[in-house]
Amino acid sequence: MVFSTTNLFKGIPCPEGERCKLTNCIFAHNLRPKASAELTRTTSEATQQQYELEAPADPAPKRRRLTYEKPEDKPPSQADLIRTQLLQERKALNGSDTTFTNVKPVTPTSLKRSVSPPAKASSKATSPVANATNISSDKPKTTHGYVREEKVALNPRLIPNDPAGHAKRMLYLKHLHGEMVRLNEELRDRKQVQYKNGLMLSETELIRLALDEEEKLAREQGNVYANVIKLRIGAYKKMRVDAWIMHVMSTSLFKQKQQTLAKPKVGLDAPIVIETGLTPDEEASILPQLTIKNQKALDKFGYIPTPPTSDQAAEAAAAVEASKNYEECDRCMARFQVFPQRNEEGLLTSNGKCRHHPMRKVYPQRSKADTGPKEAFYPCCNEPVGRAGCTVEEHHVFKASSPARLAAVMPFIFTPENESPAKDAHGNVAKAVALDCEMGYTTLGFELIRLTAVSFPEGEKLIDVLVRPLGIVLDLNSRFSGVSLESMANAVPYTHHHDAIPAPQLKNTLDDSPPPPALPIVNSPSAARDLLCSFITPTTPLIGHAIDNDLNVVRLCHPTIIDTIMLYPHPRGLPMRYALRMLSSKYLNRGIQLGGDKGHDSLEDARATGDLVRVKVGEKWKMLKMAGWKFVEGELVPPL
Repeated sequence: MVFSTTNLFKGIPCPEGERCKLTNCIFAHNLRPKASAELTRTTSEATQQQYELEAPADPAPKRRRLTYEKPEDKPPSQADLIRTQLLQERKALNGSDTTFTNVKPVTPTSLKRSVSPPAKASSKATSPVANATNISSDKPKTTHGYVREEKVALNPRLIPNDPAGHAKRMLYLKHLHGEMVRLNEELRDRKQVQYKNGLMLSETELIRLALDEEEKLAREQGNVYANVIKLRIGAYKKMRVDAWIMHVMSTSLFKQKQQTLAKPKVGLDAPIVIETGLTPDEEASILPQLTIKNQKALDKFGYIPTPPTSDQAAEAAAAVEASKNYEECDRCMARFQVFPQRNEEGLLTSNGKCRHHPMRKVYPQRSKADTGPKEAFYPCCNEPVGRAGCTVEEHHVFKASSPARLAAVMPFIFTPENESPAKDAHGNVAKAVALDCEMGYTTLGFELIRLTAVSFPEGEKLIDVLVRPLGIVLDLNSRFSGVSLESMANAVPYTHHHDAIPAPQLKNTLDDSPPPPALPIVNSPSAARDLLCSFITPTTPLIGHAIDNDLNVVRLCHPTIIDTIMLYPHPRGLPMRYALRMLSSKYLNRGIQLGGDKGHDSLEDARATGDLVRVKVGEKWKMLKMAGWKFVEGELVPPL
């Protein structure tokens, strides 16, 4: 016989006898229920059973279960009594309602004896209220008339040839999604309200974005899936809000939201209306307060205040010829040779194709809590610096920056005097001109391919022309310039009234939508420069964002310039600069450069640059007015 701590005392009578109140006493009790006909009538009599203590026996008998010949002889349980009471109260409140009468738990006919505990009634609701609730739950839930977004589970998608198994993929997916949620919350905490409307992602959108990225890596990088997704998670951990904004803008999810939103400027509220409290002539009178006073101090940052001499240009040209046109690629930093007139094999460049990152590297922001070094990374693919490029182009390209080399291709000039400047469409001479240029790569370097100028402060278009470069085109840089081979092919010769000339178009047979209007084209960069100089004089303020780049490709030295780089300086100083897109979004509440791979629109950029200057004009006028300046007969007069 096997003894345990629970049966050692089963043969010993309980010392408490009838007074024992323990449910599971370790001593012996000989308990038998009294037969009573009233046991089936009331619940209180069924629960308060009386027992008799008999002489102990070995072995001790087990408790007996009550059995009933018919299911209806079973006494109602406490739950049945409460349910019946509730139904009676509801019947008294609602009047005669036969729906809730005679509600009893039904016991299957096959049940021969009762079970302990009693069988539970069906959990499905049978009342009309419950039925109505079930019916309404099948309909899509709506909020203010709009169907709510369908929830998506954070679960890896099923693909053939799973590279790591569901468990590991789920772990990586959770980390990936967690970093996206963190970045989205940091974006939400930003003070700039304009970022939150179009770029803030919902919970479902974040899950979809994580699922899309994880699935893409699992399908395309199956052999090295674990390493690649770990690097991607690490890149997200290093990413900051500015890089996250650029990443969201590059996703297909953001582009779909652009197409569905009615507003043309996705992610932004209505653009800010600039109120300076001044007339257009008075605004132009404030501009001398904003011009760069000493351009010679900025020559180390790319400004060329005086044209190089002809001897310097000839010396630079001889050096290029002596080097046999070997250059360093501006994108992948590889050494290659340029063939300005093509070589015997018909090539324009050597050393194969160019593999590079199209976006500049970004340095993660540091905080006081950071102790270790942080790697720079490329926001185009979130890969750290040193990784192979994510884009492949046909040719290597180069960009000459020294004034002498630029002058060897096309000489610089000072802005000539102009006694009768050209007028705009309304017959007015421009008080100031906002300039923006687009550049592309040729066999002669970085050349002008589009020039746009608008009047200040009206923003009226003065010039918007394509430019035929001097060298053979290697890359039009369409991702940023917005100029494509089709636009160059569709261009028409420039005339003074070019808007009235119909432009031949290359019909797209796959798209019935009308093609965009063709831009006029001039034959050379010097012709575009002459066209610009026809609207300005040396004293005309020339406005631009990083205008040194624009003036260098035009080969123009202008003494009166206003650069938004100087008006909105970076806290770390030059050569660090704020992007025009960021300044426009922050100070104008206006989204620009949202075309993605279609590139920038120089007309849009020129107008945004002019409006940024108007913001500073309004701020400058407030300061001058507080200091005692005022306008007398349209002229700005200093305090006495």
